[in-house]
Amino acid sequence: MSALKEILLKRFDNLKVSNNLSELLTSFILVLMWILIGFILISIVKQVLFKVFKIKERGPRALTIGKLTSSISKYVIWFIISMIILSELEIDVTPFIASAGVIGLAIGFGAQEIVKDFISGFFIIFEESFNVGDVIEADGFKGNVLELGLRITKIRNWRGEVKIIRNGQMDSIINYSKGDSIAVINFGVSYNTDLVKFPKLINKFIGSIDGKYDMVIEKPKYLGITELADSSINMRIIAKTVESQHFQIERDIRNDLVIFCVDNNIEIPFPQLVVHNE
Repeated sequence: MSALKEILLKRFDNLKVSNNLSELLTSFILVLMWILIGFILISIVKQVLFKVFKIKERGPRALTIGKLTSSISKYVIWFIISMIILSELEIDVTPFIASAGVIGLAIGFGAQEIVKDFISGFFIIFEESFNVGDVIEADGFKGNVLELGLRITKIRNWRGEVKIIRNGQMDSIINYSKGDSIAVINFGVSYNTDLVKFPKLINKFIGSIDGKYDMVIEKPKYLGITELADSSINMRIIAKTVESQHFQIERDIRNDLVIFCVDNNIEIPFPQLVVHNE
């Protein structure tokens, strides 16, 4: 860029601009150019990473690694650009580089929590505890992983709320996207229900929903009576689904079950209070 700097200085001299002003304008133009180059390099690196790693084809794991690598590359590029800009402004960068080790040591002692976050993030990523797009529960918050970095993780729940959690705070994680999910449908029937005939009716219901939903990967199962409650005989149906789709299947099957019970005169009870007059 020294050649470009000389060209700019000569051009300003031809325009009869004062030396101080020409130096200032030249430095300003060069700084803008390096900033522009920084943005262009970041964009190119991101596109190259996504193409080289075939992130869209390889799924969440590749997306997580791709975003992390892109983020690290961005910081490295801006650090290099900053050093070049300081050099262009004729600021000696040697003291900055020489003191980097001392500053890093001081930060290490004073920011142990940050170091803990980075170490935890490293193990989360490379042990594949979860990936971008997974449904997890961490720190009492459940949702989809929007972003996974070395220091923080962003999770969005079904309400659209986004929680930012430091990786060092995630002592226990539940990953709902590891393998298949189980839809659990609990329901109750009246104590007047004929329990001899009921299994045949419920098997008929199971047959009616078998194959109805693409997200269900095995035939639903009727597990029988789970509880004798105050107002109902409680029962359970389960269905294995593709990962993270069990909530929707639970809602769908409950809807089908209510319609089936109404059509077959099966009473769905509700809590009742009996008052005796003395």
